[in-house]
Amino acid sequence: MTINLSTPALLGALPLLVMADAYGDFFKDGKTFVDTRTFYFQNDYRDGPGQNRIEEAAQGLTFRFQSGYTPGAVGFGLDTALMMGFKLDSSPERSGSGLLPRDAQSVPGGPAYARKSQDEYSKLALTAKLRLYQDTGVRTGSLMPNLGVLQPSATRLFTQEFRGTEVTNTSLSGLTLKAGRLDRERLRDSTDYQGISIAYANGQYPQTSGGNFDYFAADYRLAKDTSLTYNLARLEDVYRQHFVGLKGKLPAGPGQFVSDIRLFDSRDTGRSEAGAIDNRVYGTQFGYEWRGHTLQVGYQQVDGEGAFPFLDGTATYLLTEMMIANFTKEQERSWLTRYDYDFSAVGIPGLLFTVRYTKGYNAEVVGFAGEGRERELDTDLGYTVPSGSLKGLGLRWRHGVMRSNYARGSDQDRLILEYRFVL
Repeated sequence: MTINLSTPALLGALPLLVMADAYGDFFKDGKTFVDTRTFYFQNDYRDGPGQNRIEEAAQGLTFRFQSGYTPGAVGFGLDTALMMGFKLDSSPERSGSGLLPRDAQSVPGGPAYARKSQDEYSKLALTAKLRLYQDTGVRTGSLMPNLGVLQPSATRLFTQEFRGTEVTNTSLSGLTLKAGRLDRERLRDSTDYQGISIAYANGQYPQTSGGNFDYFAADYRLAKDTSLTYNLARLEDVYRQHFVGLKGKLPAGPGQFVSDIRLFDSRDTGRSEAGAIDNRVYGTQFGYEWRGHTLQVGYQQVDGEGAFPFLDGTATYLLTEMMIANFTKEQERSWLTRYDYDFSAVGIPGLLFTVRYTKGYNAEVVGFAGEGRERELDTDLGYTVPSGSLKGLGLRWRHGVMRSNYARGSDQDRLILEYRFVL
């Protein structure tokens, strides 16, 4: 097991926890639980040379303790997570799902992609936290920020983590402010922290690590169902990025009008170690919600020089973030549509269905002559037991079909079973 004590500040906080006034509410308000996730993943490549199929299954267990705070105007706390992953099914020729770490070398006599997945792995995440006067919090250690400019990937056994410090303030009604600095990242199937780098983006950017990743975020609730968001982020010596988002619902007739607007502006900064970046992304999605049905249509446009920049291993907060592709290539235009149905409208709470389709064109792809075009259709069906002894047990099936004229097409399936045991 690899244990990473995230920062010197974390070590400095631990004695304070032990010395606090008889531990106060540290344990009394604490929560202990075990999250289980059983994951089956298969990806069938429909054309091109190389590995034609990825197929693996794994079991993930996460033991968590989330403490309360010691009493007083300044309270201390500690969150811990011990993550353990176990191989259920795999072979060297079918590995590479992102569920399990793989050997660095291919198996003797096999193709280059045939690498054995580890039978098991584990990692520990520690986060020290500080509460000041009920409205200000400081967290240092393992962090998973949820921002427009940073979306840690949560689509395998474990969520991608970052190491750093974040400050949150909610002193003004309806306004949440966050600021943070991250210096290392740990990928979802890795036990080690590494430098933070820009995503490769189909060869658009070199795989180079920057320095620290700094961010500021402001979320303001304009009304009950309407929020305005601004983010500013910088990957040292690589790029800086602004994000503005407006999301809301407005009663209209028997249902509600829904809207989602997302704007990004990205430029290279410092020593520009990934090269020139001068990129803007404009995304809009509008729709209508009525009796469990929600139908939305949207459009996204990538302008400027370079593909949309984001951090290695992460997802994006773009409207076109799909299961397989994210439609972020230079000059790419995309049309998208989405339909959701909540079966609670017909007396089946916990059952949800979603289908999404995105079509991209006009993309400029490194190493490909001509207009890049791609499309993807994703279907999600999930059920979470709403009550009874199995309350919270969730089963989800995800199916994605992606086709492109510059990359290999693929059909992908994910089957996920989740449950939380509260101790």
